[in-house]
Amino acid sequence: MSAAESVAQDLDGKIALVTGGGRGVGAATSKELARHAAHVIVNWCHFGEAAEATVAEIRASGGSARAVRASVAKPETVNALFDDIARTEGKLDVLVNNAAWGIFAPSQALSERDWLRALDTNVHATRRCSLRAAELLAAADGGAIVNVSSIGAGFAVDNYMVVGVCKAAVEALTRYLAADLGPRGIRVNTASAGMLDNPTASRFPDADGLRATCEAATPLGRIGREEDLARLVAFLASPQADWITGQCYIADGGLSVGRALLTPHPAGTWKSHPARPDAAEAATDPNTP
Repeated sequence: MSAAESVAQDLDGKIALVTGGGRGVGAATSKELARHAAHVIVNWCHFGEAAEATVAEIRASGGSARAVRASVAKPETVNALFDDIARTEGKLDVLVNNAAWGIFAPSQALSERDWLRALDTNVHATRRCSLRAAELLAAADGGAIVNVSSIGAGFAVDNYMVVGVCKAAVEALTRYLAADLGPRGIRVNTASAGMLDNPTASRFPDADGLRATCEAATPLGRIGREEDLARLVAFLASPQADWITGQCYIADGGLSVGRALLTPHPAGTWKSHPARPDAAEAATDPNTP
């Protein structure tokens, strides 16, 4: 039996919102939640065609979904998004805070505008969406919030400072929200991952070198796929995780156990990859290291 055939329908009758849900890890997560029988609201801001394609794929596979445009970086559009969900679906059971923004660049190259935009999109959006979602989640007898992070929240990855710092804040926010919202029956957890094999990872300076380094350092011998992280999100959103809250789980093939850091290597075979000045802007997908 294939993985697709064996997925439990444990989110049947549930309503799930995935921010930035139209492409990348967001799309993989939207499709995975739909495979678990949830009705998925695919949020998007800049990539409407991708969001509609994700919805079409879910529906073609027998699932239920719709796309909604809203910038989660703006308080007024966050409020409009949740008002629309309350009006259209009448409830919410799962929120996945996936939308993000960042630049892959060394610290000296980051501007004040970069920091403010990253904090607003990655940290404040997670806070705003979670608190607005809590009103609907509590009314539906509780539910689950899953925040998406990455290994760069706990490790200093080249050219990843602005996103890594924001993701570390999101992981701390997860713990505080879990404590505050738990009495209302709402679970809050973080799903994290190591480097993923997706277009966002290719935007790193010396992306091929970074990929090779991660593969060599990962005990399971490969970097992750978007579906690996999506399955972790679906687990944390499901009733199977109903006694788990305030936690951060990472799917990274064992990279973060750190064996490679403490293993001798022949001289010249384990080098860092210096940043280039033309570091590229990341897509709205946080799921690289």
